[in-house]
Amino acid sequence: MTKNIHAEIIGFDSGWGCRDYGCEDGPSALEADRILYALRDKGVQATWRGELGLKRLENHATCNTKEKTLPVLLEGLHRLSSCVRQAVEENRVPVVIGGDHSSAIGTWSGAAIGAKACEKFGLIWLDAHLDSHTYATSSTGKWGGWWHGQPVSAITGNGLPALQNVGGTMRKISPAHFSIIGAHSFEAAEVEYDLVNGIRVYTLEEVEKRGFRTVFAEALARATKGTSAFGLTVDLDCFQGLDAPGVGTPEGTGLIAAEVLPIIQGIAHKAGFKALEIAEFNPHNDVNGKTRLLIEKLIAGAFTKD
Repeated sequence: MTKNIHAEIIGFDSGWGCRDYGCEDGPSALEADRILYALRDKGVQATWRGELGLKRLENHATCNTKEKTLPVLLEGLHRLSSCVRQAVEENRVPVVIGGDHSSAIGTWSGAAIGAKACEKFGLIWLDAHLDSHTYATSSTGKWGGWWHGQPVSAITGNGLPALQNVGGTMRKISPAHFSIIGAHSFEAAEVEYDLVNGIRVYTLEEVEKRGFRTVFAEALARATKGTSAFGLTVDLDCFQGLDAPGVGTPEGTGLIAAEVLPIIQGIAHKAGFKALEIAEFNPHNDVNGKTRLLIEKLIAGAFTKD
């Protein structure tokens, strides 16, 4: 059994990046004992860092526009970035559970800085959406231009300065090592951003034609070739609704969990792997605990030795 990996579960209990606050309850809806037991059963040290206390930072009724939520969101992102950075610096593997996907700004800022790998950090991003709006284009977004549509630009150095500079002013992720898999709901401005900046997008249509195994292998190669560290972020809305109904921004169709799980199994044991993020769990939309169970499988599988 593997004894040299220490996973630390961090709860990003925040919906401040979007209009629907339901995702803030995602971390508290998980069964900590089940996840810790599953990891320890595989010989992985595991601790539960728990929620960061973000959903109570401000009153929801008062923060009724995205501009009003920005200071609250930033406080949460700085807290998350600090926790992730510390975990990576101390050779633990943070597992961030969200919370809306603005979490990625904190997670990957902290991971890249903690690994001393800014612009040499690879990232694989599973998502139904591109999350690639800049602040200038965000108003055209399907979800009203809120912050959870802007994390990709923020961590690749072209976002709103306040978001871009979480953790530090340097660019965190080089687009040359960044791949998005499963996207099928997006705006033209996002497509242009990814194309111009060299982010590889594997649309759901391409995945269905070529197979998840093939495109994931290519994304993994982009994330690891010429880098010193890498990570995986999974927005649960990347999956078809039958597999993951408990999300904040559902799209219905998507990746098939039974095809994804075997391919990502053991990824935490690969050289250079620094962090796992699972975003957008909205327990209020879950059906018979399907999404919660999928999260458990994603975490356990990632740390299962091949």
